[in-house]
Amino acid sequence: MSDTILRLIEESMEADENTISLGQPLDWDSIAIVTFMALVDERLNKTISADRLNKCETVDQVVELLAA
Repeated sequence: MSDTILRLIEESMEADENTISLGQPLDWDSIAIVTFMALVDERLNKTISADRLNKCETVDQVVELLAA
């Protein structure tokens, strides 16, 4: 599951494949966040709030948020 989330983060940030890893700090803008939320809804059938996602400072925190 974490690998899928990493790929979704990369896609939403328009980053090259395998450039995002666990333990890495997040440096994404509001467009990437909204894109990520849409991808999670579409591909994982999960809904996450922008407020909770904005509080995530690392890739690990995003993975934990989606695992809950």
